[in-house]
Amino acid sequence: MLSRVKEAVWGTAQRWFPDRQIYHRSDGQVRYFAISTGVQIGALLGATALAGWLCFTTVSVAFHGRALAAKDAELEQDRIYYHRMVAEAQANEATVISFMESRMEEFDRTAYEFQMRHETLRQLVNFAEQLTGQEMSPSPALGDSRVLMAATPADPEPREARDPMVAVASITSDAPEDQISYLMGEQDAVLARAEDATEARLQNLRAVLRLTGLDIEDVIADNREGEERGGPFEPISETEFFSGASAPGLELDGAFSSRVNRIAARLLEVEELEDFVDSGPLGIPIGDTYRRTSDFGVRIDPFNGRPTSHYGLDFAAYRRAPILATGPGEVIYAGWRSGYGRTVEIDHGYGFVTRYGHLHEIAVRRGDTVDRGQLIGGMGSTGRSTATHLHYEVWYNGSAIDPDRLLRAGQYVQQG
Repeated sequence: MLSRVKEAVWGTAQRWFPDRQIYHRSDGQVRYFAISTGVQIGALLGATALAGWLCFTTVSVAFHGRALAAKDAELEQDRIYYHRMVAEAQANEATVISFMESRMEEFDRTAYEFQMRHETLRQLVNFAEQLTGQEMSPSPALGDSRVLMAATPADPEPREARDPMVAVASITSDAPEDQISYLMGEQDAVLARAEDATEARLQNLRAVLRLTGLDIEDVIADNREGEERGGPFEPISETEFFSGASAPGLELDGAFSSRVNRIAARLLEVEELEDFVDSGPLGIPIGDTYRRTSDFGVRIDPFNGRPTSHYGLDFAAYRRAPILATGPGEVIYAGWRSGYGRTVEIDHGYGFVTRYGHLHEIAVRRGDTVDRGQLIGGMGSTGRSTATHLHYEVWYNGSAIDPDRLLRAGQYVQQG
């Protein structure tokens, strides 16, 4: 059966592909090539296989190209995505860098301002200590161990209490901003203490000096006008008042600067008032026990019994009792003066001149510089006098004033 099938197939193949001869004539010679059925079938099978392979590869290449295109498209999408991510990362990096730079600049400005505030406070405290000789304290002191006592309860303008200082909470964070805020709060607390102490000192000085009955502002102004000062006007900023220089574009905040200037003005006023207390004739002119025998004003003259003006105070003690300068100054007269006998006159500045009359002897000479409490002579009864006593006068800008005013204020300046 199999052989018949093979023969049938072979017979069909021979009908379709019979043996063929191909003749070739060249140079008078004839040659031929025989192509058998098997060769033809083999060639056909080879051509069919080649065609099938070409079709397969073509289809494969077509499908593979589509896959490659899809892959390339996916890769392009990934590339675009990663480029966008890189661009966003670079933008975020630039934003972070800019933010950090701005924060660093802000921190530098804050740190510099804090340094300026600290330096201002340091110079403010140093300035206050130069005035008082000690740290700021609610109890005023005048130097040389002298304590300024509180004003009398009858003072018509009692010192006003300032608002209590707000307590600064303890720092609870290690963040630089919190630390700087805490330190600035501490600086504000120092300012509050300095302001309270300065205001208390100033009010105490004013209260005591009001006892003199003089307009202290005019007295200070007259002395200020008499000082030898001058030069061109060169305005400075508020921060330069204490720090000496300020960074371009940076100023202390207005509240802090105004507060410092207010305290500085108070300290300058304290300095002027304390200078007057140190220089004015506020002391007692007798260095021992005494009694007052005659007051300032109109009295009956002891020689002729007629009303007369008495331009001073009379103090009685024993002969040669120590007569003391009631304030620092320069002796402008030391000698005999009609009606006063042996007399010493001292210029204390601020328009004040004191006169000590009826001395038994004089211990100073014209041109001498004396201190408060320094011996200038001994009590006597020279000149127009009925007995041993001191005639003491105080002159202000050429007019006699009641020395009792200054003595009353001087009672609150005691030796410590």
